[in-house]
Amino acid sequence: MNDNPSAPVLTQEALRLLERFHHFPGDYMFKVIGFGGDEFTAAVDQAAATVLGPPSQAERRLTSRPSRGGRYTAVTLETKVSDAQQVLAIYAALRQVQGVVVLV
Repeated sequence: MNDNPSAPVLTQEALRLLERFHHFPGDYMFKVIGFGGDEFTAAVDQAAATVLGPPSQAERRLTSRPSRGGRYTAVTLETKVSDAQQVLAIYAALRQVQGVVVLV
């Protein structure tokens, strides 16, 4: 059950904006910043795989780098997406990753 009555409205607005400003199918970039190093990067990759399936070099690229002080890790996921709903599904999966601070 959804306790947030505005969630369906927000989802519809997000879909509308994605469809307006992006071409589908096509490339899409996700940026995830969080606590941890290699474990965090692996968790981001696993979360994406729950929506996209097993990784393939041709289908998606995952890069990461630590912050200057080493406290955070910035992960960039570049992938092909089929439609705006898939983009929202990936964001939903990435929000579940332990340690996420920023998701763009």
